[in-house]
Amino acid sequence: MPGKRSTKVATDRRNRDAEVVEAAIKVFYEKGYAASSIQDVADIVGVLKGSLYHYISSKEDLLFRILQQSHEHARAIMLEVSELEVGPAERLYTYLHRMYLWYLSHVERVSIYFNQQQHLTGTNRTIMRKNGREFSRFIRDLLSEARQVGELRNDLDVKLASFFIVGALNSIPTWYRPSGEYAPEYIADEFARMSLAALGVVGLPESTEAARA
Repeated sequence: MPGKRSTKVATDRRNRDAEVVEAAIKVFYEKGYAASSIQDVADIVGVLKGSLYHYISSKEDLLFRILQQSHEHARAIMLEVSELEVGPAERLYTYLHRMYLWYLSHVERVSIYFNQQQHLTGTNRTIMRKNGREFSRFIRDLLSEARQVGELRNDLDVKLASFFIVGALNSIPTWYRPSGEYAPEYIADEFARMSLAALGVVGLPESTEAARA
């Protein structure tokens, strides 16, 4: 039936799109964007180089797609946290905890996001810079709200505090190894608490021993 065939073709296309992106993540992470080629990606996918152009327009298109998808994940977490009916400090903890977990689960993506973004040009670069500002602004807004309701000290420099938090998040790819001794859940909980403790926040729920497992 035409309808079923059309649905199957669309599904196959989406699956192959995802396969191409995952292959590009592996290549860009291991070799760096500048040293990588479309042929490298095609070899992993198992298709001819020319076949990849059914799914992408260029190598930069692949890089942009990886970065944009990563930001969409961060944006989804922002929206979820924004809807929580709890105080700003607890929302900040929840946001950091979820972001740390996502970073720890997608180290290759995160490394590409922060180490290869400079290769974007034109509109792609403009969009990603705008995305970065959205990410920073969300953290600053949470910090400002927490300070206003007395959950942070009155003299806290919100801009510097946001740099501190973003720096801690962005450091994950430089040291984390999945084979290490700490479970991602435990790291996420501890790092989120350390970040807020450094800002003077107290009174968050106690961490659980299960997170250490």
